[in-house]
Amino acid sequence: MRKNLIKWGILLLSFVMVLCCTGCANNSAILQTKAAEKKDVTNAQTSNRKLQKPVVDYATLKADKTEVTGGEKVKISVKITHDADMESAYVYYMSGITRNLKMVELKYNEKTKLYESYIEISNSSESGTWKAESILTVDSKDRTRNIYNSVTVSDITLKPREDLLSGDFTVVNTTPEYNPPTIEMSTLKVSQKTAKLGDKIKISIKITDETAIQRAMIFYTKPETQQCKTIKLTYNKDTKMMEGYYEVTDTSESGECKVNYIIAQDNNCNSVTLTSVWGNEEDLKCFVNGDFVVEEIEE
Repeated sequence: MRKNLIKWGILLLSFVMVLCCTGCANNSAILQTKAAEKKDVTNAQTSNRKLQKPVVDYATLKADKTEVTGGEKVKISVKITHDADMESAYVYYMSGITRNLKMVELKYNEKTKLYESYIEISNSSESGTWKAESILTVDSKDRTRNIYNSVTVSDITLKPREDLLSGDFTVVNTTPEYNPPTIEMSTLKVSQKTAKLGDKIKISIKITDETAIQRAMIFYTKPETQQCKTIKLTYNKDTKMMEGYYEVTDTSESGECKVNYIIAQDNNCNSVTLTSVWGNEEDLKCFVNGDFVVEEIEE
């Protein structure tokens, strides 16, 4: 009898322990489910959140000097509010005489909480009043927004338009240089004439100027869609060449990539464009030196 009581006691205790463990497991599962649901809701709210485009407070645009000369710098600043998806910001200036555009990239200053940049004025910079033509912002989604100078931009269809005169400054006592850069087409070459998925083709060419090259780009025609592919060139001080890379990815088009045209601009906004369609006969022969073939890309 005593043995039977002990046996039934053990069974009862075991049953209670199973219930407790099952309850704990169920509670844990419920908590995990609720946590997952909360996470899903949070993620949904985040993905559904409408990202705000950067907002430029155009009234804060300022040039720290109203008059500058060769050897001096003028600081440009403006307040831009945005969320975490801000990518870059620029101010475009129209030069004083030729009315060429100069792109100035703005960088965020943690101390002043403003976006700032310096424009260096050399003895060969254009004299006259440099006017802020527009302010451009770009976010990480590649969404762009321009604010145009309502005083200088005559096309009223370009909006929004605001008075950007507070960013103007005047360059005095300089001897402007108006010669465009020289693109030496005979030096154009690529690191390989055929490429496959994952390859990076180096494109190089010699471009010279009396001052310095502000920007240079080479434009390729895609083999299938005939659209343009832009390659930015930067100066390599070791090779004394302007260089850029064409990276073959799974979205690249198979076939022959041909150079369409090349653009170069110096620090004084003097620019030159060479095209494969017309121009100097010797230069036209050299365009093929920049061409290459992308092998068939398997999906």
